[in-house]
Amino acid sequence: MLRTNVPLCVVAMFVVIGVAGCEKKSGEGVVIGKDYVAAVKEGEKTKDERATNHEQWIVKVRMLDNGRRIDVRADHVQWQKLRENDRVKVNYRVGKYTGTVWDSEIE
Repeated sequence: MLRTNVPLCVVAMFVVIGVAGCEKKSGEGVVIGKDYVAAVKEGEKTKDERATNHEQWIVKVRMLDNGRRIDVRADHVQWQKLRENDRVKVNYRVGKYTGTVWDSEIE
């Protein structure tokens, strides 16, 4: 059996590169829709490929400054309170090289 040990400093270096590779941004946006993805039980098949083993409440936001559309994962209480056309403040991280949104939250 082949066994490899990765030094802790190598793991730490990859974490630092991952965090440094993203740029923090924030701005105001408008809620353009909401989506709910039900949880899937183990072994159960589903038509929705986004389904996981826990429920997801997704708020779709269009940013006012650049028109970018961001899907924000919210908790159930926050998801219920929001309505279309509500203005929200969004914090998110964008990859420096790809422009992909990696993490987002509504304040």
